[in-house]
Amino acid sequence: AVPCGIVLALHGLFLAGCGCYGAYTHGWEKKVMHSAYAGLGSMVALLVCAAMTVSGKRKPYMVGVHLALLLQLLFVIVFAVQAYRSFGAPEKADRFWLFIAMCLGSVAGLIGMRVFKPKPKPKDK
Repeated sequence: AVPCGIVLALHGLFLAGCGCYGAYTHGWEKKVMHSAYAGLGSMVALLVCAAMTVSGKRKPYMVGVHLALLLQLLFVIVFAVQAYRSFGAPEKADRFWLFIAMCLGSVAGLIGMRVFKPKPKPKDK
């Protein structure tokens, strides 16, 4: 459970860093602050899942892990769509690579969760 919590915390910090970097590159203008808010909100959601995962109790662990997997899949889809939409658009060219990084970071987080998620114990017949 702890390795899953670490993966989630690192993924959340990565998304928060990317979101804040996106806002920073535009001088923290009000019109781009949604980038920082989305990154920080994603981090909070993943940290809540991480806390549930390492709680030591079965139900919160199961909810935390599976909710985190769904969130990570959602992040992959959202950032892939955003990258697709910004590709070739001159006004969004500066964000394209940021969306690619966030998508790949989310793929890495999802893979990390699949690698470290404990396997179910086989039931004896």
